[in-house]
Amino acid sequence: MAIPVVLQLLTMVILMIIGIILQKMKYLSTANAKGLSIVLTRVAVPCNMIILMQREYSTEIFMGFLKTCGVTFFVCCLGALMFFVIGKMKKMSLSQVGLFSGGGVYSNVIFMGQPLIMAMYGEEGLIFCVAVMFTCNVFLFTACSFLFGLGGENKKSFGRMMKEAFLNLICLSAIIGVFCFVNSIALPSPIYDALLFSANTTVCLSMLYIGTLLAAANVREIFKDKVVYLFSFLTLIVMPIMTKLVAGMFLGGMALNVLVVLMGTPAAAALPSFAELYGNDEKRASEYVFVSTILSVITLPLVAELLCTA
Repeated sequence: MAIPVVLQLLTMVILMIIGIILQKMKYLSTANAKGLSIVLTRVAVPCNMIILMQREYSTEIFMGFLKTCGVTFFVCCLGALMFFVIGKMKKMSLSQVGLFSGGGVYSNVIFMGQPLIMAMYGEEGLIFCVAVMFTCNVFLFTACSFLFGLGGENKKSFGRMMKEAFLNLICLSAIIGVFCFVNSIALPSPIYDALLFSANTTVCLSMLYIGTLLAAANVREIFKDKVVYLFSFLTLIVMPIMTKLVAGMFLGGMALNVLVVLMGTPAAAALPSFAELYGNDEKRASEYVFVSTILSVITLPLVAELLCTA
């Protein structure tokens, strides 16, 4: 199980290095990188979520999809609570503990999770990947929005959080994909091909984007900070173990393995921009992304081998 994960991670590391080189040579600026993020979240990922649900309807798969959504949300809530308690024990400020707990469960499910699941389980596993992506996106715009806004002035009303949680392209595309799946609707060839071509850019663009973030990081300063190691340990090791124990009471087989792997991915590449949106510490968020992404090259194969063999 670990071998395909290692090979996939090596491929992603190569793409990240290309992103670093492009940024260092001034071919890809920070502004361009944010443009890549917009293309990913508003075009490639939504298209991919529709494409993944273009398959013959199965009641068993659909019920597994819904169950995975519910369990994922529960695990995210437990994870956020764990990070929050540990952050308070470390005597972090309110805004710091908000970023610590929200960022800890806002993992790189969209950008890193999908290619890993494809390598490990093929297209069948991607059905459950869509369920986790959908639920994590809802959690991001609800619970994480509240956490990131702690101690700041950019708080949002409950109504606005609910609107942003469900009226966004990722959630809407997931709903469209599920609707087509349940009703066995096959998209016309030109539409399907357009969505497929857009979806196929997800991995490359996402890794280039992460590479530009890493290129702008002060490596020496970051690796002297013990908090980023604590964050990475909780995100990359404790979260998948907790997921295995808790989600294992409700899920089994491939659905459980997919969720465990996705909960063991590093902090999401979009965390800094999302933190900035709520007036939180963008620099600290970048440090969380950088260190957890680097260490995930070691931890993800271990998670796959030790926790997902059954």
